[in-house]
Amino acid sequence: MGLRANISRRELLWAVAVAMATAVLTLLPYWLGAVTVPDGRVYMHLIMNPEDSLTYWAKMWQGAQGAWLYTIPFTPEPHPGAAIGVFYVWLGQAGRLTGLSLTAVWHISRVLAAFVLFVTIFGFTAVFLPERLTRWTAYLLALFGSGLGWLLFLSGQAYWLDAFPLDFKDPGAHIFFTGLTYPHIALGTALILFDMLALKSIGDQALDGSARNRRIWLIAALAGLGNLLLGIAYPFLLYIVMVTAVLYFLYLLFKLRPFARRSIPWAAGFQAALLFLISAPLYLYFFYVWQNNDIFRIWDAQAGTPSPPWPHYLVGFGVMLALAGLVVWKRPSTRPHFAILWCWIGAVVLLIYAPLGPQRRFIQGVHVAFAVLAAAGLVDVLLPRLQKARFWQRLVANPRYTTPKLNRFIVALFLLGMSLSNLLLLADVSRIAALTQPDPLFRPVDELAAVEWLRAQEDGRAVILGDYQTGNLVAAYTGQPVILGHWAETADYEGKVTAVAQFFDAATPDTQRQALLQQFNVRYLWFGPREQALGQFQPDVVSYLTAVYQNDTITLYAVTTN
Repeated sequence: MGLRANISRRELLWAVAVAMATAVLTLLPYWLGAVTVPDGRVYMHLIMNPEDSLTYWAKMWQGAQGAWLYTIPFTPEPHPGAAIGVFYVWLGQAGRLTGLSLTAVWHISRVLAAFVLFVTIFGFTAVFLPERLTRWTAYLLALFGSGLGWLLFLSGQAYWLDAFPLDFKDPGAHIFFTGLTYPHIALGTALILFDMLALKSIGDQALDGSARNRRIWLIAALAGLGNLLLGIAYPFLLYIVMVTAVLYFLYLLFKLRPFARRSIPWAAGFQAALLFLISAPLYLYFFYVWQNNDIFRIWDAQAGTPSPPWPHYLVGFGVMLALAGLVVWKRPSTRPHFAILWCWIGAVVLLIYAPLGPQRRFIQGVHVAFAVLAAAGLVDVLLPRLQKARFWQRLVANPRYTTPKLNRFIVALFLLGMSLSNLLLLADVSRIAALTQPDPLFRPVDELAAVEWLRAQEDGRAVILGDYQTGNLVAAYTGQPVILGHWAETADYEGKVTAVAQFFDAATPDTQRQALLQQFNVRYLWFGPREQALGQFQPDVVSYLTAVYQNDTITLYAVTTN
């Protein structure tokens, strides 16, 4: 699985420098938010999707308190913890052991994971592309390229077909977006890339007739260990690897014609199976948890992320797909070399509309496969044909122009055009962090003060009732369970939304409110602007609630029993 290209030390250092600079660049909006936070507000060190982000924060909080398993605090039902979502729990443990704050752990882990992913991408492109210009085109297209979602914004179609463009919606769609957001996604993508290289090595050896090479067994074993880590960081991404492996093995059977020769590549099959056998006990454990832990099973059932209409995938990947098609059409001799990439793309096509919960998340990392194929299509197929055109010949007749310079110019224009969505994305999240500073990315100081009071209470399992956004914060920053706090991790989410809304409705009988408090053993009621917006209920006038904490906007009430 070594690099196929002749990579000089200087080129490798440049690749590492680009990876590091890009990883640091992703800190820009976070830094802007931190240095421009206004008085009376607290920056949450997030730039998007605060609801899901705070579930990761909740996991880190539990790890920082000494936990190794995750107990869901976004729902009030008691349940045993499980080794699901523990990637962030263990990051919290790292913070506890090093003395680092969770904020520092969050940013360090994100930048490191992004850097590892970017460097892995360079190694991945080098395996497939021996020519330097093609390789760097693929590398930069993978790091900075995106789709044509920016065109939808310019045309006033931001919600075309009732869906937001992938370029600005899904961190898994394109690599820069991945690096900008969450460490588990970046790490998971790097592990998928290693899996694909392992499968390619297995296939190459099988096609060469030397599949019993011990080195391939070692690569397969390492990939299997990597899939253990993948199961911890982003478990359902293993579906991508599994379906790709099946498609690739079918391709090998087609190429080797085993039934005609009465020879089946058993060694290659066992090597591919090793990628999954090593991690199988972990996934069997997940299955056990989902069968025996009702709360985790409900979380899994509610956590679906359906795919957008298929035209959105063409907007996101259509240009690269067209260039990739040139490779198949005009350079059929390269088909075996790129077969694993096409199998990966085929696996994604099958999975994004499969009857599985995380549909749209199955595009994770496939941008890299498209980038390699598109770079080959542009540099190795399209540019040589352009060089034969009359206008090109007239240009290079001028001493000021040369073919290498024109090649680099066209590649640069292409990369710039393909990077426009990411430039817009970076500019927009920077604007949000530095200028608009919306709630709940920037929370009122009073909310964090009330959270600190709750943290100081002796009973860390006291259930809190409040608005959805209140519960999202309280569960993440105190570890205490809430009635309502997350669309997936709150059991019976829709029912809890209705119950909380009815609680704060002035027309709701007190007997119904007391029944809800008793049902979930609620200890504290959080009452602030968010709760006041839900209804006209006044906690001060009922006998079963007693104020125990108050600041300018938040009052916490203890539930009293008669």
